[in-house]
Amino acid sequence: RQIRPALIMAALVITGPSALAQRRGTFAKGHASGARPARAARLASTPRTRPESTRASASGGTTIGADEMAKDASSAEPLIGINPDRVPMVEAVNRGETSGKFNWTKQWYPVAVIDLLDTSKPHPTQLLGKDIVVWKDGAGKWNVFEDKCPHRLAPLSEGRVEDDGTLLCAYHAWRFDGDGKCTDMPQASSKEEEDRVRANPRSCAFTRPCMEAQGLVWAWGEGGKEAELEARMTPPLVVPEIEGVGKNGEAPGGAYRNHWQVRDMPYGWAAFFENAIDPAHAVVSHHTLVGSRYDDPAGFNCVVERPMTAEAGFRCAIDPAVPPFNTIGKYDAETSYDFQPPCLLKIDWRHEEARFLTSHYCVPTRPGWCRHFVATVCQRGEGEKVRQHRWFKLNLFTLTSPAWMTHVLGPTFLHQDMVLLHQQEKIIAQGDGQDIANRWKDEVFIPTSADKMTVMFYQWFGRNGPIPWDGRDGDAMPPIERDQSKLFDTWEMHTKYCTHCQGALRNTEALKVIAAAAAAWKAVWATCLLAFGASAAGAAAGAGVTPSLGDVIAAVDPSLVGEVFSALSLAGTAYGLHGFAGMFRSYPFSHAEEDIVMEGTAKIGLSNDGPSLYIDVVDNLLFGGNKHAGKKCAVGCECGKCSPFHDGIRSKPLVAFRKKQESARAAKEAGTPAR
Repeated sequence: RQIRPALIMAALVITGPSALAQRRGTFAKGHASGARPARAARLASTPRTRPESTRASASGGTTIGADEMAKDASSAEPLIGINPDRVPMVEAVNRGETSGKFNWTKQWYPVAVIDLLDTSKPHPTQLLGKDIVVWKDGAGKWNVFEDKCPHRLAPLSEGRVEDDGTLLCAYHAWRFDGDGKCTDMPQASSKEEEDRVRANPRSCAFTRPCMEAQGLVWAWGEGGKEAELEARMTPPLVVPEIEGVGKNGEAPGGAYRNHWQVRDMPYGWAAFFENAIDPAHAVVSHHTLVGSRYDDPAGFNCVVERPMTAEAGFRCAIDPAVPPFNTIGKYDAETSYDFQPPCLLKIDWRHEEARFLTSHYCVPTRPGWCRHFVATVCQRGEGEKVRQHRWFKLNLFTLTSPAWMTHVLGPTFLHQDMVLLHQQEKIIAQGDGQDIANRWKDEVFIPTSADKMTVMFYQWFGRNGPIPWDGRDGDAMPPIERDQSKLFDTWEMHTKYCTHCQGALRNTEALKVIAAAAAAWKAVWATCLLAFGASAAGAAAGAGVTPSLGDVIAAVDPSLVGEVFSALSLAGTAYGLHGFAGMFRSYPFSHAEEDIVMEGTAKIGLSNDGPSLYIDVVDNLLFGGNKHAGKKCAVGCECGKCSPFHDGIRSKPLVAFRKKQESARAAKEAGTPAR
């Protein structure tokens, strides 16, 4: 496998040549001589219990019983994690005042990141199988239309945003304003005819209710006469902690948020949530980036914090919060996973000195594909112990990175999952993507409670799915993509619609050309110096006498060595820039091979507890002093100061669960005769 030159250079800076020479050494191979024995010793010394309802089965399917799924739900809070704007709707469902069936089309979905879009062009995407187009009109408002002109159904995304702020169809030059009304029809024979035809509702574009919130463009799941009213009565799934923040920067309450990342992924909505809601895969699939596949896997309980409902999904805490959220044996932070349909997953990490809230939105675009948005917000308390915490270090690193750097490095993480999920869902579906929830529970083997949240997700999806696809692709699951150039195509999945990355790519290409040209000039000049020296040595030796190599070297200008070094350095820089530019277009990955970027990241030490000068500097820069003191949090914030459902970092359902465990343990010990 070809290793990208830019990444080699980066890893050399990070790790040094000697570390790279040991690529197949202890960490990359999982401490072959020590990791497995160490883990075996840890497992032998740790009591491993399994609920009686969890039984292994040779016939496949989930083996987690219904009693295990529901035993701690009685302690759950039905509104924990819910945005206050959505509380009345959730309460109405809980009271049985609605049908209790989830309606996929009467929901808000994020479709684009405003900061990344080129305002001079229309942008195509898909939602629930339907082609839509996102564009900005002359009034500065973002709009979402179905991607078809009412005239002859040509795609409006192939049109133009004109200087007057209208969207022009490139087929017959019909123009539309932000409300979808036709403003110009060049084929009309007279103004009277044009006015008459434009007055017909059929001349209007097919609009969707849309809105702008927390730096995203949101679209309603359907069009039609009642859509606008229904949309205005339904609050979107915004996250209070980052509400009102567009680009990266200060968030409510003195918090700080990184840039939105967005990417089209070649696997479906269900595959995304099955994976994202599964803590156990992180240190295995994301080996070296967030932990070690050999040292860090561990068992845990999933504690229901919010019981499952159609409208509100569910929320669980993991107990204990195993790696990457903590280091094994040092469980000083807690983590919850909050799934809210149709598209939000919040991963809430809490430490007594800091909180990281990562918000994932996954939008079902078409069968076998989804659009993924993610942003992380950090709320900081007092103290410096958290600076050495692995999860704090990993996340703080992203807060100050420029958008293009965060985006171009995204595939180093996302492709570790993608190479698995793209095939897994198709193996399960066996051609029938609409029945994947039922096929999943029959095909897989779930012998431990670590998979409880994934089981809960497919229970929810089985009751409230399938996704009602409506578009030209139908509901058929696409085949497995065997062409790596297509599967790992970062240009199509992100770069082509991100202005930050397009600008970074142009600058990288320009620097590459400059470096290559400078290297060529230095090489030519070095050749000339050598020729001049040889000529001078020949002249000094006299006619018919061949000068010795020593004479030539002595006659050469001393600057030749520097010129040769400069030529080689510039050539290496150009080659490295060429490799870095390639990451904006493609980033192939294989778990069977070592990856120098991952190993270089591991050597920085972000995936392990310990001090880091870089983290100290960034933390002081963002949160040092009292510059955030007294700033109010957003309404609905769930930090320890604001949330009625938390006692410091601990949620009340998790505290109740632990008390039940302690009581049961004490009762069992009291009733057991001494040996």
